[in-house]
Amino acid sequence: MEIERPDIYDDWSNLTKDVLLTIDQILQQITTDHRIPPLEAVPTLLAATFQPSPDLVVRILEPPGLSPNTVQVAYLATIVDPQLVDQDVLAPLMGTTTTPDQWDRSPITRAPVKRLPTWHAVLDHLAEGWTVLFAPGIDWAWGIDTTKYPSRNVGRPQTELAVRGPDDAFTELLTTQMGQLRQRFHDAALTFHPITLGRYQRTQVVVAFLRGLTNPALVDQMIQRLKAVTIDGRANATVIAGLIRDHPRSIFPTLRSTERVDLATQSLLEGKVVVLVDGDPFVLIAPAPLADFYRTAMDYAGAWYDISFVRLIRLLGWVMGIYLPALYISLTEVNTNLLPPALLILTAGDHAGLPFPPLVEALLMVLVIEVLREAALRLPKALSTTIGTVGAIVVGTAVVKAGLVSPQMIVVITLTALSFYSVPVYELTGTWRIVNAVMLLAGALLGLYGIIWVTMVVVGLLTELSSFGVPYFVPFAPFRANDWRDLFIRQPWNGLRRRLTTARPRSSRPMGSPQTVPPAHLKKGRN
Repeated sequence: MEIERPDIYDDWSNLTKDVLLTIDQILQQITTDHRIPPLEAVPTLLAATFQPSPDLVVRILEPPGLSPNTVQVAYLATIVDPQLVDQDVLAPLMGTTTTPDQWDRSPITRAPVKRLPTWHAVLDHLAEGWTVLFAPGIDWAWGIDTTKYPSRNVGRPQTELAVRGPDDAFTELLTTQMGQLRQRFHDAALTFHPITLGRYQRTQVVVAFLRGLTNPALVDQMIQRLKAVTIDGRANATVIAGLIRDHPRSIFPTLRSTERVDLATQSLLEGKVVVLVDGDPFVLIAPAPLADFYRTAMDYAGAWYDISFVRLIRLLGWVMGIYLPALYISLTEVNTNLLPPALLILTAGDHAGLPFPPLVEALLMVLVIEVLREAALRLPKALSTTIGTVGAIVVGTAVVKAGLVSPQMIVVITLTALSFYSVPVYELTGTWRIVNAVMLLAGALLGLYGIIWVTMVVVGLLTELSSFGVPYFVPFAPFRANDWRDLFIRQPWNGLRRRLTTARPRSSRPMGSPQTVPPAHLKKGRN
């Protein structure tokens, strides 16, 4: 059934609260016709659009230098700078003699002035924090950027701590994030490509890259994937990463998130793409193969020999975290013939009077460790350290004295839990915990054959994954000799002659090289 509608543009002066039932029809026709409503209808339409919104401010001014001199100013008080509005918009407006159609050529303010030709553009800019001017004699509105979002000061990273090197973290404000990168790149090659995501909660996303260094195919692929995202809201970095990564259902993260500015800077220098998300202090880095998750910002701020030793410790921690419980269960329950007799007698003696088999003991202790970890995360910082330490000691001592778990199992699970935290990136810790659980069950059922089988399956899955077209298991598969120089051993700076091939940068010139031309005083000495 089609409802007849009167011509809503006939008499705008009669548009009062009595006809607010037709507001939706009015707004629909305005959007369809791409028109700015007459001046007298603006306050009512704005109030109906944003109702109830106590932060909507509509002011009617009468500048003495204009004829006719009625100008309406609209803005949302919660996301604008009130001082900027008063001093740079309202005060100049009251003293201007320039006709409204010339306000972009003879600006009335020092802030950027933009023409808004449609009502839809007016609403979008109001929601972004702009101040909109409606003046007589023109069929468009003027927008002035007066945005000022609530923000916090630049702080230290909370999840990626470092002993040495820069120690500033990204904030939630997008403009501040861009400024933090600009502070480190005094070059026009740093490029920002803005994209808006979300239907209701419009989130600004910026793709940052170094023009001339980053592969254009990588940039285009990232932009196309972001533009294909359809979402109503909740567009934080984690949600966006789950929507644009290559394998959304994989337990292995193929996009790296970081809150460290120096790590994002290093990634840009390697030819990668960094995605900044408004409202989220974590940025996304692509591509991100598995080896990148074991490189930290501190790796490039310390001595090469010390960092190389730390990387070997990380590798050892990964081996212990994945294989130690499974090997213990398989060697004490399934493949007992592989243990020395003395060690087998010692282990069997400790389990002789216990009510549960080693597998149940391991699962019980893993559950206790996870509960303590969650409790430490949820409690206030002043209590989390104490509760975590005291809880681990008390529970560990109590379960041994109660005869529920053997002392060897306490040692194995404790070393496993500590080894997991040697992973530099927190989001990869959950992945390895899942692999550890599968490895533990396979070792209890099939012994060493189960451990070998799960290892082969994991390696096969890693070789099939990719991160924006880059093999996830590089430089292992495919083998790339150049990338091994920054894998387990971090070479000295004069040994890192070329960039990593991960992101396929357009330039592979040396990232750092020794001084090849001797200084002038040495030249004189040679003569």
